[in-house]
Amino acid sequence: MKVTVEKLASSEAILDVDLTWEEVEKASEKAYRKLVQQVEIQGFRRGKAPRSLLERRLGKEYIYQEGLDDLISEAYREALKEHQLTPLAQPELDAPMFEMGQPYHFRLKVPILTPVELGDYRSLRFEDEEVMVTAEEVERELEALRNQYASWQKIERPAQMGDRVTVDLKLTVEGRTISDYKENPFELAADRPGLFAGMDEQIVGMQAGESKSFTLTIPSDYGNEELAGKEAHYELTLHQVEEKVLPELDDAFAARVGQYETLEDLRKVISDAIQDRKERQKRQELRDKVLEAVVAQSNIVLHPVLIKEEVEDMLHELSHMLERQRMSLEQYLLLMRKSREEYMKELEPDAERRVKQQLVLDEVARQEGIEVTPEEVEGVFRMYAQAGQPLQRSEAQVRALIITLRREKALSRLVELATRPAEEKEQQGEESEEQAQQSEETASEATVAQAEADSEPEGGSEPETGRTSEAPSSSPATIVVEDAGAPADTGGQQ
Repeated sequence: MKVTVEKLASSEAILDVDLTWEEVEKASEKAYRKLVQQVEIQGFRRGKAPRSLLERRLGKEYIYQEGLDDLISEAYREALKEHQLTPLAQPELDAPMFEMGQPYHFRLKVPILTPVELGDYRSLRFEDEEVMVTAEEVERELEALRNQYASWQKIERPAQMGDRVTVDLKLTVEGRTISDYKENPFELAADRPGLFAGMDEQIVGMQAGESKSFTLTIPSDYGNEELAGKEAHYELTLHQVEEKVLPELDDAFAARVGQYETLEDLRKVISDAIQDRKERQKRQELRDKVLEAVVAQSNIVLHPVLIKEEVEDMLHELSHMLERQRMSLEQYLLLMRKSREEYMKELEPDAERRVKQQLVLDEVARQEGIEVTPEEVEGVFRMYAQAGQPLQRSEAQVRALIITLRREKALSRLVELATRPAEEKEQQGEESEEQAQQSEETASEATVAQAEADSEPEGGSEPETGRTSEAPSSSPATIVVEDAGAPADTGGQQ
């Protein structure tokens, strides 16, 4: 069997296989021995019928074709193993009809995973900037807390922005009732978007007990195209006006919020919370920047099938998220006014970015010797169980967790390398050069020793030489191991 493999720039491989007629004959004999165990022929125990009777029952060509099919599968498996090819999908087979007594040629075309060529990711440098919390940020949070603990006091004056009003509200468009609320409370806001845009300004200045009719134009960019840009007629009666009363910022307020002894204690807790939030945001932004830089300096060739599979994974993730909100993917697409194909097309750029990141992290993990321990996997299972969302303990789930954890550790390693002090990087560079020099000296000494040994008259057994290389990582798998009472904008449905 002669197999030649051509790797294409399109992340595909062409396998040309030539078989001699003797190989085809041997394969047909194997096929006969397999088939004779499966077919009952009168007068013979199963597996004992001669080939001539089996050929009469099944056809001579059938047995030869069965043998050819086995040879094709064997040649494919061996070629993948020998040339370290990772297939991404089933191959396309170009196999003509065989002729008795003649050599046979067939061709396979298969999409493959092209190994990533990383750049000099160890030379990347990013500043791990210090996070600061300002007094203004703390005071803004305190003000937000004051608003959360505010009370409402009924008043006898015209309504103002920021007041809470209770109204009867009927909204019609071209004679059709869109909304009909009774004694509905909400806070007046100057920038209300959507269906009720501009309504609050009409209520400002009204007294409790007054009624008012007015007409506004629904924004042209409103989500419901049947209503967008049309005139909306309001019938409104104001029943009550309430003013917001903010609590004093003092120790009593701190005790009310969280049983803190003083207001300064509360400020300290708020400052720490802001610090923690900023630290998490900074870490995430740094991780994104480092990974983006490593991807940018890498040579990555993607077959379209990888992007297509990632798009399907993203749709699957979205479907699960929508299910938790009691909405189907079909309903979501209907709301977005997009077909499944249109939405999948929009996802392709993000899918391509995700696949590149996954492949880069896989290669970094390989080069850095990063592995995942059973204890780490068990820790993830335990974490999900404690959260009340236990994971199924299947082989597929374990593999997915290992892939995810390995990539996470690879990203952490990249961030560690990119944020180390410059002196440490220089020191590591010197150590690497020294190790390389030592390796060269060791290799030279070994060469001299071997030459001396070869010159001796008596020789031992011939040295065995072997070559090993690690196959590229398999195709990526992704598992998915955070207005107070305004009239509801129902999109024109009430």
